[in-house]
Amino acid sequence: MLAAVPEQRSAESGSIAARTGPSLRPWSYRVAGAASSRPAVELYESGSLIDVVSSARLSPQLLRGARAANIPAGPRVLAWGRIPLAGGLPAVYFGRGRMRRFRVEAPLIAISGWCWLAIADGRFDAVTVQCGRAGVRSQLRVSRSWR
Repeated sequence: MLAAVPEQRSAESGSIAARTGPSLRPWSYRVAGAASSRPAVELYESGSLIDVVSSARLSPQLLRGARAANIPAGPRVLAWGRIPLAGGLPAVYFGRGRMRRFRVEAPLIAISGWCWLAIADGRFDAVTVQCGRAGVRSQLRVSRSWR
């Protein structure tokens, strides 16, 4: 499924160039200051800014955040974080259930050399990110319904 998702504003001209990629609805992203020495990825939910991931590597946050939303097509989850300096892309798993754990590996979208996104359709309550021996698990924050 392809859709016009992020917009990238050129630092020199101020023009907006639409990008295409997997549907992230209700989320979108934009690379801000792409031509600057410290570009950043801005992450939006229904048009509201929810996070900014700077290219400055002050702290190695493998997982910066995770959200869940109900959209007309059904429930959807998103996680995002930093690409580790020492290794390749992490593996991202969305899961649900406490006793009998069900989990699905989510495809990764590397949107810069320092930031990744993972998105999956379905009802999940946790995300696990693993890269080599490092790993982190977090509960998903449920967003308001998007229309």
